Amino acid sequence: MKPHILPVIILLTALAIGLQGATPEELILQGDALYARRGEAGMAGQALAKYQEALALSPGSFEALIKNAQALYYVGDNSASGSEKQKIFKQGMDICKKAVALRPDRVEGHYWLGVHTGSYGEARGVLKSLFLKNDIIDAMNRSIAIDGAYENGGAYCVLGRLYFKVPGLFGGSKKKSRQNLEKCLQLGPKSSVGRLFLAETYWALDEKELAIRTLEELLAMEPDPSWVPETEKDKKEGAKLLEKYKK
Repeated sequence: MKPHILPVIILLTALAIGLQGATPEELILQGDALYARRGEAGMAGQALAKYQEALALSPGSFEALIKNAQALYYVGDNSASGSEKQKIFKQGMDICKKAVALRPDRVEGHYWLGVHTGSYGEARGVLKSLFLKNDIIDAMNRSIAIDGAYENGGAYCVLGRLYFKVPGLFGGSKKKSRQNLEKCLQLGPKSSVGRLFLAETYWALDEKELAIRTLEELLAMEPDPSWVPETEKDKKEGAKLLEKYKK
């Protein structure tokens, strides 16, 4: 074969593949490869685009729904705009409702529905979103009933944060926050966000030594390989809190 013919063959092959189009499964794999690099600028958005394309091709795919929910949360959580956060988390809620309707026996839909609902409420304002409290609690209790250890005990983490954020007059409780966050760390000792939230709860309960010790543990912990970007973010927040608490 003549050397100058090879690039032409490669180009024609690539064009043929492009015309055929990737399958939803292939798009999800491409999204996974990008999402693994979500700590790099723009990668999470590119991953989300692949997942959205997969879902457009296969609207009834439970996997595509959950992949979208996860990526939407990461993108929304790292958005600087409050209005953009609300828009993204509302989209996540809608997707998760479809996942729950499709597979009510699976933990993922219930869990991510609660996460997106809570995040939407926080972006909107806690006092403006008190009507969502019972929906979040219900989603997390359903998640726990199926698999309480899912996402490093994440459902307990969400409940712990909810009881911390909601005023006592409307059902908030620092004691319930502590109970749920300690349960989260029991199930998921590598949960950096659980440790961060627990330190804040300890401090609010006037357990100052425990709060400082918990933050020191956060800063010293080795991250779960699946949660490196999230752990790095939590450590930065933890370092700021530790400096404040030690003053």
